[in-house]
Amino acid sequence: MVRRKSIPRTLSEEPTSGETERRGRRNRTNVIVNKRKRKSRVLQEIKHLRKTTHFLIPKLPFSRLIREIMLDLFPRQEINKIQASALEALQEATEMYIVQFFEDALLLALHAKRVTLMRHDMILMRRLRGRSDIINR
Repeated sequence: MVRRKSIPRTLSEEPTSGETERRGRRNRTNVIVNKRKRKSRVLQEIKHLRKTTHFLIPKLPFSRLIREIMLDLFPRQEINKIQASALEALQEATEMYIVQFFEDALLLALHAKRVTLMRHDMILMRRLRGRSDIINR
């Protein structure tokens, strides 16, 4: 569906033959946003991402984050290296958790009859998952 912007016209105004030609040019509607095109591009991207199996978080920033967490947890030990398979397993689990969290939070937004995911949906999702959830410890 295409959104169009038009000039409002009252019913009492009836143009003469010369005015009709000028108003016809002026009353043409202009296309502002083509919603169908935008919606189809988003849906194509979603379909593409569902079919792929690669990681969505880049590996290098994720590995830096893991190293920083390791230094925070074990500051006195000299642990500098991590196996690639261990890093891959951590990234797989992290992405799976994040996707599941967003899916559940989106269900809360849909329950509130909204399409937009908001911050308070995520806060409520954390509360509903309880203390046993890994993020709430």
